[in-house]
Amino acid sequence: VIRPDRALKCIESIKVNSGLPESQYEIVTEIDHDRIGCPKTVANLVAKTKYNLVLFLGDDTLMEPGCLKNALAAMATLPDGWGLVGFNDGHQNGNKLATHWLADKRLLPLLGGTFFHLGYWHTRCDRELTVRCQQMGCYVWAKDAVIHHEHPCFGTAIVDPDYRRVYSQEYLEHDKWLFRKRSQNGWR
Repeated sequence: VIRPDRALKCIESIKVNSGLPESQYEIVTEIDHDRIGCPKTVANLVAKTKYNLVLFLGDDTLMEPGCLKNALAAMATLPDGWGLVGFNDGHQNGNKLATHWLADKRLLPLLGGTFFHLGYWHTRCDRELTVRCQQMGCYVWAKDAVIHHEHPCFGTAIVDPDYRRVYSQEYLEHDKWLFRKRSQNGWR
């Protein structure tokens, strides 16, 4: 969480639209006061969770009705019934990238212990997660698992200072470089 006011809206959308009683899930959040970044924050949060399935949403997302039900149905279509489900956030441009997702913790040993590699500053970690799960045959993009993603579009003026930082040329170049390096080295 970078924007607590927006995170409250996200949490409310989960409670209203999950379709599950609150006793069947937990919501774990962390405010990134120290600006450690999304990959490290996600790793911290996953370590605190008690369930095997982890849902990742940012403070700039809202869950639409039926999203979780549809994501669980998509998960069941995977060969072993578990893996990674990418949500439809309307920003895919045909890439079907898991920018926000539902994942099974059984993936963690296959991914080096974290869903997002900790070397990324912000971008490309979702791309690596998607590609690696696709390569392992445990990825599905769920068109009907819809979230509203209030994300600035590239090519427009980014007003929010946190977005401006994480989508700066420095951050983008670092994460592009790391993605290329890791993909060429078999994700090591």
